Amino acid sequence: MAAVTQRIPNYLSGVSRQADSKKRPGQVKECINGLPDVTLGMTKRPGFKFISKLKNSSGTDYSGTQLDNGKWFYINRDSSTRYIGCVIPKVGNTNGTIHIWNADTGAACTITDTATSSALGAHAYLNGLSKTNFDITTVQDTTIICNDAVTVTAQAAATDFVAQSRGTVLLSLLGETEASIQNTNFEIILGGDAIVAEKGIAQTCAWGSSGTATYDTVLDNLKQQIDNKNITGLTVTKYGTSLQIDYVTTIAGTPTRTPFTLEAKGGTDNERLTVFQDWASNESWLPPNSFHNHVVTIVNSRLYDEDNYYAQFVADNPSTGGSGYWKEGLGNNQSPGLTKSTMPHRLRNTGTNAFVLEEIPWGDRLVGDNLTNAHPNFVGKTIKRAFFHDDRLGFLSEDFVVLSRAKEPYEFYKISVRTTNNVADRIDVNCASVRPTKLHAIKPARQGLILFSKNQQFLIYSDDGPLTPQTTKIRPISNMEMSDDIDPIDVGTHMNFLSKTPNFVRVFAMQTKGLGESPNILDIGRVINEWITIDVDTFIASIQNEFIAMSSQSSDEIYFYRTYSDGEEKLMESWFKWKLPGTVQAMAVDQDDMYCVTKQGNQYTIS
Repeated sequence: MAAVTQRIPNYLSGVSRQADSKKRPGQVKECINGLPDVTLGMTKRPGFKFISKLKNSSGTDYSGTQLDNGKWFYINRDSSTRYIGCVIPKVGNTNGTIHIWNADTGAACTITDTATSSALGAHAYLNGLSKTNFDITTVQDTTIICNDAVTVTAQAAATDFVAQSRGTVLLSLLGETEASIQNTNFEIILGGDAIVAEKGIAQTCAWGSSGTATYDTVLDNLKQQIDNKNITGLTVTKYGTSLQIDYVTTIAGTPTRTPFTLEAKGGTDNERLTVFQDWASNESWLPPNSFHNHVVTIVNSRLYDEDNYYAQFVADNPSTGGSGYWKEGLGNNQSPGLTKSTMPHRLRNTGTNAFVLEEIPWGDRLVGDNLTNAHPNFVGKTIKRAFFHDDRLGFLSEDFVVLSRAKEPYEFYKISVRTTNNVADRIDVNCASVRPTKLHAIKPARQGLILFSKNQQFLIYSDDGPLTPQTTKIRPISNMEMSDDIDPIDVGTHMNFLSKTPNFVRVFAMQTKGLGESPNILDIGRVINEWITIDVDTFIASIQNEFIAMSSQSSDEIYFYRTYSDGEEKLMESWFKWKLPGTVQAMAVDQDDMYCVTKQGNQYTIS
């Protein structure tokens, strides 16, 4: 038989698990510590430079299992200030902890806890039991930490308001003269089950031919007539042109606001006294003087509660009441907003190697009620991911996508319920599907935002450009199964995500197309099936160097997939593997620098 020769031009095609008869020229069974490059060919991988052992702020090495199973993250402040951090989940009854090191020097950073809502401060929020509970998102000098083991709650509502337990009588003498009100009755009628002795009995004031009738004389006499009845618990306070009537009885030794009924009439037309208790039909009923934080419901329509709003009095002197002004306010017995200790927290870089861990100053609900200014849909649920888009801070919570007010990332409530701001208000949309949907990741695309759940993917977009409360839409775009414990990555021209089977990992590339079209999805890991181990837990990309990389905290290997395109076709697609001196706890790529935290025996190092 004649000799058979085969020329192999290079080994840039990387690893293939296919049979030898199906391998392309340049593919190999295994490639360890190589680096394929279209210019230099297959070269040995660059060596790592040892930076430091990981130490605490006292200079003591971390060892043993102190940093095992951590959620690692990378912070790039600028070209000379880069950090690597780690959140350690809760162990037993001890809440989680957070550590940060300078990536270029290995120096341990100081972390100050400024939260005061609990004895444990902000660290009480780090009570997740697994690294998968945490999500870390960094924007400029702020890093937002989400813990999906914490259920978001709303602050408790006040309970001191009791309907019809106070009333206002407003006197208007407009158009009246002294002569016209001579011998004219002004009546205030108190009643209700609580005032049995006075039910239906009029309190009458009248003036004869002498004296001058003024606001003071009319109101003073009306107040005196009521006071003379000696109704226990009933108090009358005069504010300018109005009387404020409150009824507080004692039940089982506890002062308790008690409902009553209130009517009034007076003047030549019997309309000089206007009465309201908890609501008024328009703003003209509101007196120019009142007590501080007096809240009145303005009922625009008795058929639709959605049209109502609340007027709140702001007194010039809050301790005494009197003069002041009315503004739109929060309804009685309504929660003032989010419980900050249950919301995502932040790490704020305050200087070189210095951070503050703190609660975020989330804006309170200042107007409306649960109908007209409802809580965001993540209240009562957990928050899985944070993201920024179009000057809004957004959260993924089960099958909801919630974005803050425009240009106000910490505000999730309306400024006013009297008018709707179709541009700046919070966006709160749902992507419920016939398939179980629990969103775990989000990535920007040319058409909008791609939402990822374990069994389905969605596109959130607007036909009119920026997302707004009125124009935001969600539609499904694919039904791929993917891993929900590893976020997909964006590599510029497309996105990559992983799908774990019981025995191995599959790697997919997704490229979105125009609205109304399904994305192109390609199984780029087909040739290396069963090569990537099931335990990979870190997934990163370098757009500049055109590669993706995967690693596991229990393995010393990193799996790479590198490509090169001339703009028309891919000239190189190569799978290869690097073997490091220890198990890979974390890795990050910044331009041409690659950082790795490894564990050798009981020692953690950064290289």
